[in-house]
Formats: sequence, structure tokens, C-alpha cells
Amino acid sequence: MKHIRIHLKTISTANKTSVPNDTSYWKKLWDTYTREYASVEIQCWQEEVHDIEELTKLSAHSVKQGLVKSFTITLNEKNCNYLRNHSIDADGGLKWFTIFFYKEDIQMLEIAQYGSEIVLYGVNEKEAEEFEALFPEIENAEYFKEHLM
Repeated sequence: MKHIRIHLKTISTANKTSVPNDTSYWKKLWDTYTREYASVEIQCWQEEVHDIEELTKLSAHSVKQGLVKSFTITLNEKNCNYLRNHSIDADGGLKWFTIFFYKEDIQMLEIAQYGSEIVLYGVNEKEAEEFEALFPEIENAEYFKEHLM
């Protein structure tokens, strides 16, 4: 599957090894790219107790996967508004380690490393360029014509 992979410039904080320098892209990304998605899977580390408590309230399903706890959240209006407006933490990055957005059962968008690595699947080169323009401080961006899984 065609896709673009973007790595943002990052900083280290006392609590996280890598967060993006700038998360100003977050609300525009939600407003532009997530409307068609049915659900999101959010992964956080088991020791991130506050984040686990927060996600438990939104989650339709959760499962422990070793050191990670994974939450499946239906993207209804209430959950979309919450995730759009309450995802940036005090360190400046996203609260959660990895976020996977699904259209039906197909993963279409991946946001990893607390928001510093982003992959959008199923896009042509023009759409990839438009997507890349959302992000203010890019370390590296690469377009792939196929995705070997």
C-alpha cells in the first residue's frame, strides 16, 4: 500500500525520551484526516497509570500486551472531541505512545513515539505532499509506492 512516513524533530524530556518539538499539527490532523475512521487503538506503557485511567473511561475494549496496555476506542463524536482536545501532555508530546486509526478493519494512520512518527497509508504522491505540509518541523519524510508486510 502506498504511504508516507514522517519523522518530526524531537526533544527529550524528564519523562519521555522523545517528543515532537511542535504539536501544532494535532488539531488540523484530526479535523482533516480522521472523519472517515471508525475506531482508534491507543497503546500506552503499563506504568502510565494516569493515562490508563483516562483511556479506560473512553474504551470499548482493552487488553494487556506485555509492557503495553492497548485500548480500542470507537470514534463517535464525543470520543473524537475528547481525543482531539485532550491529547497533548505537560511535556508537549502526545500522552500516548502509539495511536492506530482504522477505517473498518484497515489501519490507515499510525502516530507513534508520542506523536513524533506519523504514517498515512493509501495515499498517492500528491496527497502525501498535502499531508506533509501539515507538519511544521520535519526531520525526514519519505513516500513509498508500496508497503511490504
